[in-house]
Amino acid sequence: MEKQTLLITLTLILLIGVSCSPDENSRVAELATQQLERQADQNRRMSELQQEVASGSRELVEADANARQEMVTLQREMQTERNEIGHQRDQLEAERREIADRRNRDPIIAAAITRVAFVVVSLLPLLICWLLLQQKVEPADKYEITELLLEDLVSAEPRLMPSATSKPDKRRLTDLPHSPDTPPTEEEN
Repeated sequence: MEKQTLLITLTLILLIGVSCSPDENSRVAELATQQLERQADQNRRMSELQQEVASGSRELVEADANARQEMVTLQREMQTERNEIGHQRDQLEAERREIADRRNRDPIIAAAITRVAFVVVSLLPLLICWLLLQQKVEPADKYEITELLLEDLVSAEPRLMPSATSKPDKRRLTDLPHSPDTPPTEEEN
């Protein structure tokens, strides 16, 4: 476009220069010079403007690239945070399930422990009876039983069969005479 304008201006100058007088030629030359200066000034301004536009475009592209980079970084951070939140949600859900399982399991365990304890307590007297029945007790000699009964009958304080009519005597068993088989106590000596 600049070349066309320059060609048109030169063509006009030549045409005017050929058809006009010398004063008019100088005036046409001056006008043509002014026109060329204006054209050069416009070209310079256009060039500066294009440089500014190019510079602005570069800055805009850089700013856009920076903005996109920041956006990508933010999206990565958001994705990382989402992953972390998802992981924490999964942990929370696992803990909730564990607590729910424990709530269901604890009463069952408590009931089982109570029943086992009840069975053990119920079987304990039977176990004691069985142990007592398993002990071998040698039968007492009939002379020993007879002697024990006789001693109880003659004692002032019978241990096996207290008499309903007798008054309690304040004597102790140690005060009674002993059989010849038993040694005398220190008080009797």
